Amino acid sequence: MSEPFDDPANILEQEDARIEIYIRFNDDMEKDYCFSVGLNDDFSSLLKIFSTLQLSLRPSIFYKQTPIGFKVSHDPGYLTETGGLLFTYEAASNTKDVELTDKVSDKCWPGQLIIPVWEPDYATKYSVFLGCLAWLYTDLPDYYSPTPGICLTNQISRILAWGITNFTDFQNLSEDILKETQINQSGYWAQIGFFTLHLVKILLILVVFWTGIYNPYSVNPIKSARIPKIDASRKQELIDIGWTGAHRATLDEFKEFYREYKIKELGGIVKASRAGAFEKLRNPGVMLGEGEGFQSDLKDVSKLEDLKDSKLFTLNYEYFLELGSHFEDQLIQSSNPNKDIKDFRRYGPLVVKSKVIKEIYENRKAQEKEDSKKK
Repeated sequence: MSEPFDDPANILEQEDARIEIYIRFNDDMEKDYCFSVGLNDDFSSLLKIFSTLQLSLRPSIFYKQTPIGFKVSHDPGYLTETGGLLFTYEAASNTKDVELTDKVSDKCWPGQLIIPVWEPDYATKYSVFLGCLAWLYTDLPDYYSPTPGICLTNQISRILAWGITNFTDFQNLSEDILKETQINQSGYWAQIGFFTLHLVKILLILVVFWTGIYNPYSVNPIKSARIPKIDASRKQELIDIGWTGAHRATLDEFKEFYREYKIKELGGIVKASRAGAFEKLRNPGVMLGEGEGFQSDLKDVSKLEDLKDSKLFTLNYEYFLELGSHFEDQLIQSSNPNKDIKDFRRYGPLVVKSKVIKEIYENRKAQEKEDSKKK
């Protein structure tokens, strides 16, 4: 998905009464896109995203274009050493149900992942499978087919021969083409080999459809041509749906980016090695457990200071205020705030200057090491 212009939904400058959440598109962990939603917006308001973007955001053509509901990922997440929370690879398999009438802010922490619930498109599914079966039937070997000689290749050859006969003087060519369409023109094993190749071709086509490799918004080329492109001319529409253009990094993407970021910050590989950074960068965070992270109680009234001595990392709004406050300070001094905002939405904070955030992370990291010794 393209990023048509710089950050049209910059909530730091436009509105205070908003939170940012992530929505997974195409059932793909690499497409967790960030949206800014109002505190009073309910889940039904998220449906507007799908009608506005007019992109194929479903998992495959076997699902309808607009979801029928949403679930909220209840996976605890991965706490980075800079205080960010990323989604694990189990984020979509650990979810809780929500109603379309529920407020997003009542069911989600800032930065939490929302999973669309897709309605199967049985008409398309059955049409594709029946079409493939019919195509496969026409290519049955003549030795076994109840209706030999009706394969698609033969039909095309007959149409071609008819055209040559009626509109050209190459009658011999037409006769040669028609000879190739005669029943059992090819040998037994040649027919078996051709049918096997055709079977493999059908299976590959089904795999392409099933996995979403081919997943157009519409198979109708006229309808597809009328879909408006996502560009700066639609800026207000995108702002209205909370579009930010950023998507969350996977754990592997974060680790790779953060490793390169820290090496550059330390002055290169040699200096990073001397500083002992590589051992730390192998796992720059903590995989949270049950009751932590995004599993935290949204009605929790704990304070930021409470987390410093807690064995579990549970979220509270003071924690997000602390992160946001330091990030705003970083933006004031930044030479490229748009890039910093996109990096923040993609990787979480890359720099942590808050002493209490550092202390909370170090406490949880120490707990992880202690737990690993007990195993």
